[in-house]
Amino acid sequence: MLASQTAEDGARTASTPSRRARLVAGALYAGLLAFAFIGRAVISSDGAEVLSVTLGFFVTGRFEAAMLPTTDVLPIPLLHSHYGLFPSLLPLPFMAAAWPLRHWLGASVLDGAVALTWALGALLSALAFTRLARVFRPDASPLWGPAFLAGTFLWPYAADSFFDPYSGALFAFSAERILGGTAPRRGRLVVAGLCWSAACWLRPILWVTAPVFFLAGLLRVRTREDSGPLGLALASGLAAGVGVALAVNWVYQGSPLHFGYVLAGDLPFWSPLGQGLYGLAFGPGRGLLFYAPLVVPAVFAWRRLTGPARVLTFGMPLVLALVIARWFVWSGGSCWGPRYLLAALPVLAAPVVLAPLVLRRGAVVAGVALNLSGVLVAPGAFIMYAESLVPPAGATWPVHGPDRVSDVASLTPLYGHPWLLARAFGGFLPAPWLAQGARETVPPPGIRDFLSPLVLRSALGVPPITPYIPKLLSRTALAYAIQGRPKEARQFANEALALDPRDRQAREVLLAIPKGN
Repeated sequence: MLASQTAEDGARTASTPSRRARLVAGALYAGLLAFAFIGRAVISSDGAEVLSVTLGFFVTGRFEAAMLPTTDVLPIPLLHSHYGLFPSLLPLPFMAAAWPLRHWLGASVLDGAVALTWALGALLSALAFTRLARVFRPDASPLWGPAFLAGTFLWPYAADSFFDPYSGALFAFSAERILGGTAPRRGRLVVAGLCWSAACWLRPILWVTAPVFFLAGLLRVRTREDSGPLGLALASGLAAGVGVALAVNWVYQGSPLHFGYVLAGDLPFWSPLGQGLYGLAFGPGRGLLFYAPLVVPAVFAWRRLTGPARVLTFGMPLVLALVIARWFVWSGGSCWGPRYLLAALPVLAAPVVLAPLVLRRGAVVAGVALNLSGVLVAPGAFIMYAESLVPPAGATWPVHGPDRVSDVASLTPLYGHPWLLARAFGGFLPAPWLAQGARETVPPPGIRDFLSPLVLRSALGVPPITPYIPKLLSRTALAYAIQGRPKEARQFANEALALDPRDRQAREVLLAIPKGN
């Protein structure tokens, strides 16, 4: 027994990364995240909706915020976001640290503090990827974490205001709990179930992956004499997570089955399955093959994985892709790459450490080259330009920009972003969409409108991006005023003016509120 313990300790020591490697990895993480940092609290409609509810807690003491009316397929609820309560908890620590000092810090610093929410999500996703990769290869270098961050479409999300990287981190950590160790233990399995559920709290559609997770866990413990109690531990962790979600829904939404979404009619799963799957996997506009080349060598590790690992690392992303492919906005909207697959990316890519060296290195280099322009250029800038184009005669382009860049190969952001950069710096790249007969109605965005990283904007003398929290406060004030809630409208408007005295909308809201209300 002593000899066995000594051998195990020796193996663990041999697989422990060196202090120098950890320091280099930490420096790379810091550099990659700092380079991507924009300094704006939110740059997406999803993030604005989520952060509005977070702000509601600090302004009124309640996790609610009035939303402006919408005619979308998914109409925004009156006081809660589409996504329920859980995503609005993510910015809470950063907002709590900066909010008491907001008048002294100013709107720009307050925005920058909240923007750290998204940087942390990307960091946690990369760290969880590394933990899972070391299950497959214990001597895997900690440098794999920065390589994963920079070599996939995760990197731009370090500055974009989506919460999918948090789900990716929780999924990968849960997979590490299931697959790691010489023998699964009850505590690890309970934690795995809770973490998997927590990932699903952030986006209800992710619950479709729970059966795959449970199957992988059962396969992991089936050969054990105590497989029954271990399976029960796994189920109890997952059930506890489901119970938390149902309880929060009941208290917050008024129904345990109300996960946040309010639908105008039937569930919008009407996209053709083949079109969605092709676009998610191989399409130049959103295809995983282009935005995460690391996935390609990861597939080569199939034969070297155990049955539970195969189910988890490949089965879970496949199930998610099959469901997302039918969603009416399978592309993920105004974003970079296949956003809805970001939650599965760390789990799917982790086996890459088992692939041949030349494939691993080539995939990392290709991934960095392809995704760098997603960091440099705001995705919405090129998407709005693409939406403004008049299609060539006889062409049937989608109406909306996110759909255009997803379906029209010549409008792929992988080319469109470098095209904008070349124009801004005096270079020249042909515009294939114009050669095909498309016509511009507005000029392409200039560098002031599309350049993202704060460090580059400062170095080039480009003004920083305008803080968004004051605007979000004034919009919420207007929404409360429309709903006939003058007290809350006044509270939000006053906070907006305290951060930005020039906010005209907040002043108009205050002027419109009758005295005494």
